[in-house]
Amino acid sequence: MRSFYLVFVCFVLIYTLNLVHAVDQNAKAKKKRDPIDYTEDDVNKLFEEWEKNDEDQSKEDEEAEWKYRNKEPLVGTDPDKLFARMKRGQATLIVAIVTGNPTKRETEEIASIWWMALRNALYDVHKFVVDNKQIVFGIDDGSRAYEIKDYLIKQRRCFEVTIDKQVFPGRGSKTPKFTLKEL
Repeated sequence: MRSFYLVFVCFVLIYTLNLVHAVDQNAKAKKKRDPIDYTEDDVNKLFEEWEKNDEDQSKEDEEAEWKYRNKEPLVGTDPDKLFARMKRGQATLIVAIVTGNPTKRETEEIASIWWMALRNALYDVHKFVVDNKQIVFGIDDGSRAYEIKDYLIKQRRCFEVTIDKQVFPGRGSKTPKFTLKEL
């Protein structure tokens, strides 16, 4: 009888260890699965699981972005303000061309100076040096593009600024006027 209990306890112990080990293997298999291999059902299950465990649900999460957009008609005479209203919330690229024939390093230094000034003025701007003369500034909110353009065209080394195929001459595009002195 004693051996029966011993065999029974060993059987229960082995069965429990096997069951725990199988659950661990299934969990590891799920964790190591490549997201590219997910099916539509897997993605839906994952989304439902996230929604179930989401602690800070609010109405803002559920409403679409288009509901927040201003639905008033675009009227006015100031093109800068119209552009700002049209580009609100949209990513916009601003291309600045540097005067002269700067090297890539000089262009990067100029871009860093302008970028730091814009960051200090609380503009969320990303800079990219395209080539020796071109700097691209990316902003997430296009309504601020004309404010940034106003700063850039006042810079001595700025030849021109382009926003959505609109070209604005910079301070550096003006040719210096030399006067000849008579002797």
